[in-house]
Amino acid sequence: MNYSRPFLRMVVKFKNYLKLPFNGANEINRYFFQDDSSPFKFLLKNFPGIRIGKLFTSLKPELITEFTSRAGIMDREYLAPNFLNYYFINCPYVEFSNEILQILQRNVNVELAYLEAGAILPPSITEVKTPSAVYQGYLKPAPEGIDAEYAWSKKGGDGTGIKFIDIEQGWNLDPEKFAVETLPCTGLSFPAFKNHGEAVLGIILTQHNYISGKGIAPKANGYLISQWRPDGSFNTADAIMAAISQLDYGDIILLEAQIYDSPGSESLWPVEIQDAVFDVIRLASALGITVIEAAGNGKKSFGKGNDLDIYSDIFEKNSLNPSNPHFKDSGAIMVAAASDAAPHTRIMHSNFGRRINCYGWGERVSTTGFHYDSSEMAIDSYRKKINGTSSASAIIAGVAIVVQSITESNYHFRLSPKQMRGILGNDLLGTSSANGRSIDQLGAMPDLKKIIDYIHLVGPVLKEAD
Repeated sequence: MNYSRPFLRMVVKFKNYLKLPFNGANEINRYFFQDDSSPFKFLLKNFPGIRIGKLFTSLKPELITEFTSRAGIMDREYLAPNFLNYYFINCPYVEFSNEILQILQRNVNVELAYLEAGAILPPSITEVKTPSAVYQGYLKPAPEGIDAEYAWSKKGGDGTGIKFIDIEQGWNLDPEKFAVETLPCTGLSFPAFKNHGEAVLGIILTQHNYISGKGIAPKANGYLISQWRPDGSFNTADAIMAAISQLDYGDIILLEAQIYDSPGSESLWPVEIQDAVFDVIRLASALGITVIEAAGNGKKSFGKGNDLDIYSDIFEKNSLNPSNPHFKDSGAIMVAAASDAAPHTRIMHSNFGRRINCYGWGERVSTTGFHYDSSEMAIDSYRKKINGTSSASAIIAGVAIVVQSITESNYHFRLSPKQMRGILGNDLLGTSSANGRSIDQLGAMPDLKKIIDYIHLVGPVLKEAD
């Protein structure tokens, strides 16, 4: 598997009304080569070597159609796209990529087309030299942390009964630390990302009887799905679609991902800026699955976060600004990153903006990992730290799991994604940042004690509204 792809990949969505093939690669390419109304025939003649294929490969078309139909019943505001009309084009002509893209975008049968920016490296993970350096203040009571310690004293406070899927690029698994399962649709674990995946899982799932450290929701049912699909392609949208097929109403998806806004850019954004990813997150939300999404780590080489309010797509639409008429709401809970010390301030490279729902610790978050001795043997230890919106979103995913488990265990219903976002994004139920929402644009860090007490008071009302 080659991390740097020798070609560009374009995503193209044809208009909903078109009935296109959704079977094997050869059939798809024959169809588009023979179809005079498709721009692909013209492109193939002028750029030999390009190939077209379906974007969503993990599920059968009948199952995707079933999900969109069910989502429309469950969420009256949901307008389903035709996921079967999403395709990708592999293009070896890097120097002509803009020309090819414009040909696609001008075609009357094409709804949208864009270049994928590809995979990116994970946030830095640093070693802790001694176990005594383990620092899990994010578990402590507010204002320092989320007060997981209070939640653990309550029925369901350990995440029992809630299924969640961490979408990653790689991982280490050790059943002595935490129980995580892979699935037939999990995909490939990329070696370069294995410590990142393990660190994220450690924040949520590390068993309390482990040698050092504790997970926020150690009894949750954890699963993994990779952005690297079984066929070796990097495909975040298909990974989310695969996750949807494994989850029920009230379960959780953690999106440990971020994306460049264009190939060659150094500016990192939430993955939902890509249309296909947005559409499948919106599908998950309509089906009652809560999605926790990292806001992204900004311009890493400059150490500065991006303002989501001013993000502009290729059509100069501000789709991440809630006050803009072109705003698109995926339904995800978007998470920014702040300092470990209270009063919490935004870390420099975290993205920010009015789209942000809440924040978590984005620095010095201790979690489980491996280190290597002189013979390159892996030695188990609790000596990794993870930073940025990766650690912050993992912490918030742990909070969401605990809140859902407590609600179900004590009040016998599950919160909808909208209800969960309303709770985790409620400043009155969390710890505000040092300068407040209007200046820092981070929201608040959820306080489990306040949230649990709130649910105790209004549980029947929430159940009635669900």
